[in-house]
Amino acid sequence: MEKNREKNAGLAKKITQKCKNEVLGASQVDKFALGELVKWPRWRVESDCVHRDFYYGVILEIYTGILDKRPIKIAKILPLGKDIPVKISLLMVKKSDLKD
Repeated sequence: MEKNREKNAGLAKKITQKCKNEVLGASQVDKFALGELVKWPRWRVESDCVHRDFYYGVILEIYTGILDKRPIKIAKILPLGKDIPVKISLLMVKKSDLKD
């Protein structure tokens, strides 16, 4: 039992150290291509109800920004039907489920 605890503690330490050295969302970068159609959620409150709506757009750029003093991958996306791009954490972006 004690060996398992030591092993788990060592593994947790390795994972924590690795995460400290990486940009948050870096593992998602290879999943997307510029020009790809994607979706992301937004919350909307009506009266006492909370709704989650999905928005769709095209990836224009993926870059590293700073959020709360931590580097994070951000997607610059042009929403469908809009002229002004939005910036969203790459962790929130998913591949589009829209059909042709």
